[in-house]
Amino acid sequence: MTLDLSHIPAMARRRLGTQARWAVSVVDAVLAEAAQADLPIVWASRYGDAEKSLALLRDLVAGEPLSPTAFGLSVHNGIGAQHSILRGMRANAVCVASMHAAPEAGVMEALGLLHDGAAEVMVVCYDSPLPAPYECFHDEPALPFAWAVLLALAEPGEPGFTLQALPAATCETCVPKSVPHLPHGLEVLQFLLHDQQARLYSPQARDARAQAGTGQWLWERCHD
Repeated sequence: MTLDLSHIPAMARRRLGTQARWAVSVVDAVLAEAAQADLPIVWASRYGDAEKSLALLRDLVAGEPLSPTAFGLSVHNGIGAQHSILRGMRANAVCVASMHAAPEAGVMEALGLLHDGAAEVMVVCYDSPLPAPYECFHDEPALPFAWAVLLALAEPGEPGFTLQALPAATCETCVPKSVPHLPHGLEVLQFLLHDQQARLYSPQARDARAQAGTGQWLWERCHD
């Protein structure tokens, strides 16, 4: 897939890794449809730019000096920070991660900003497969993806969706346990795009401690 990032200065474009290029591309495409050019953005990613972090660790093991620029680009909010600088945006730019529930964490953060007075908030969800030797930790299908949506509080009678945390007892007994065919981030995108899908459950973590940390979530569509 070829991304058109010609609107970004060449020097800044060279600093964008593959994952950053995907994320920035979808954000700029959605930003063009927003009511305002400077709006809050929530960046939701389970892993962030793990390739850059791993490269720094390898340099450290080899005894090589670490680049402050490389470190700044490797942190979890590095992609969001680069985009804010590129666009000169001053609104809130928040980066969240929550294991299996990164999309849900992003939407909950966006709801907080909406209830704080923002007219609309962009949520961007992105991830890439973990590089070796971390790939053994994958517990869902490994695919690269990036998508962005504009969220606003629904008016009475306007279609939308609800998102709620499920009680622990519900997680254990009532929620279907199926093998996912997509990363959860893409399952959420599929739910948002398909009006006929009534609900979506977030996946359950394999580890009990991880499940206790993220819980499980239910998305439900509202047509009235």
